[in-house]
Amino acid sequence: MTMVSVVTRERFDSALSYADYLASIAVNRDQFEHYYGTAHLTDDDVAFFRNAAALTSGPARMLVIAEAWCPDVFRGVPVLARIAEASGITMKIVLRDENPDIMDEFLLNGRARAIPAAVFYTRDHQYSTHWIERPAVAHAEIARLRAEFSVVHPTLDLKTATGVDRQTLIAFFDARLPQHYPAWQIETVREIRELLAAALGASSSSAPAR
Repeated sequence: MTMVSVVTRERFDSALSYADYLASIAVNRDQFEHYYGTAHLTDDDVAFFRNAAALTSGPARMLVIAEAWCPDVFRGVPVLARIAEASGITMKIVLRDENPDIMDEFLLNGRARAIPAAVFYTRDHQYSTHWIERPAVAHAEIARLRAEFSVVHPTLDLKTATGVDRQTLIAFFDARLPQHYPAWQIETVREIRELLAAALGASSSSAPAR
């Protein structure tokens, strides 16, 4: 990044480890554990991340911006933890709401404080690349279901639904989304591989099709 980042080496080092983060959260620890159990890397994934992290300009450090109440966080961060563990990347976590200056460096489309955000740095703490929120296939599926919901429930507003209407909204998505989560985890890994390959000057085609 061309700007002077607020993420200094010292600030990165003082952030939470994944284990300390899990120990500190008051909600959804069971969800983190569940999605850690469903997140898997192929042997080829492991080899890619290990080889990348071992390079002088490779992604040796990962800063994750998160909040435990967010479904994208408790679904996605365990995937990031698997990547870090398999590759030897040092992964640290900061809370979005306590670190707005960090979050504002990595806004989705330059506007939204979307989480999780995974920011990769070299071992000498030079910015490499970052990934935000959820894979493209998840955005597409959620958009499709929102359109479907609006057809089935034309009088309900997705943004303002409360009470019984909110429960209707939750039930609609809970009945349709979970079947897609394993594919989203796979796509998260694939997208991060592509980003890192591009950052390292390699062709993104080195990330195999799934």
